[in-house]
Amino acid sequence: MDVSDGGEKRMRLPQFRVTVNSRCGRACFFCRPSGEAVSTASGCELRPDDLLRVAQVVRDHGVDSIKLTGGDPALYEPLTDVVRRLRDEAGFTDVEVISRHPLIGDRAQELADAGVTLFNISLDTLDPALHHEVCGVDDHAEVIGALERCVATSVPVKVNVVVMEGINDHEVPQLAEFCEGLGVASMKLLDIIKDLGEGAKSFTRRLRIKRGRNLSELYVPLERLAAELRLRAVNEQVRQQGGLGHPMSVFTMPSGMEVVVKDSTAGAWYGSVCRGCSFFPCHDALMALRLTSDLRMQFCLLREDVTVDLAPFLASGTAGEMEARVQAALEVYEDAQFRPGASTPQQLLEVGRR
Repeated sequence: MDVSDGGEKRMRLPQFRVTVNSRCGRACFFCRPSGEAVSTASGCELRPDDLLRVAQVVRDHGVDSIKLTGGDPALYEPLTDVVRRLRDEAGFTDVEVISRHPLIGDRAQELADAGVTLFNISLDTLDPALHHEVCGVDDHAEVIGALERCVATSVPVKVNVVVMEGINDHEVPQLAEFCEGLGVASMKLLDIIKDLGEGAKSFTRRLRIKRGRNLSELYVPLERLAAELRLRAVNEQVRQQGGLGHPMSVFTMPSGMEVVVKDSTAGAWYGSVCRGCSFFPCHDALMALRLTSDLRMQFCLLREDVTVDLAPFLASGTAGEMEARVQAALEVYEDAQFRPGASTPQQLLEVGRR
């Protein structure tokens, strides 16, 4: 929903993101071995019935959208059936699949038929050699082909771009033009999670120095890019995902494609689990509630000690206990408070009016 200018009551519901498996077959230097999740065993993946049981409880508490991530959902064999069940049985309105693997193209039409409402594909460069350097796999042409097949389904496609100083920041205009030409619905620019390396060592061990610089030195202030986009855009607004996301500048290009700028300096939401945290304030904060591929509820990207293990209750069949813990996890978000960053939502709106 759009960020309001005052008295409007906001919903305090997080994004719900499910890491369906623990590995993706890539080795992107800005990512962790388990992707979004805390460290999980290699080859770990969710049983569809367990995923649906937890998702149903979250849905019953008012969350109507779900993002399937990983790892990589393209490598999750029951993905199509899970998407169908999330729509038909659990009643989710929006089911987003987030992938950077070429196999997503092969599965695109069956996923569209099953009810996927958004494909989210990562593409950080138009240069095949740089693509290989970034993710460790030489399959740039295959990723482009997969993107084209996702667009061909007529399901909206979002392209995620992690912007890195001195690596791909100069490519953003060309990437935007390329995506417009393909018929992509939106392109999202994300800054490097520069504090990710400060998290538990058990799940940050992939992060490494690149071109002689550490992760934080690859950070690009996205307002610099936003200023360039503003010159081409026919409209600008400020939007946030759900009730707890970062305020994001959204630029509508002449083609109708949206370019979303997720700038972590715009501020974030913090709650009770953040009190006394040595990482406060951090990049991700309480944006999302994640279900990991080993059945833990995860509040943030940096700490493992505040996860909630649901596996024992699902294994024992004590549904009431599992439901109580999911409800308690969601309650963490109800009293979350917004901490302004370098740019508040109101300041972002004022910039857009200039």
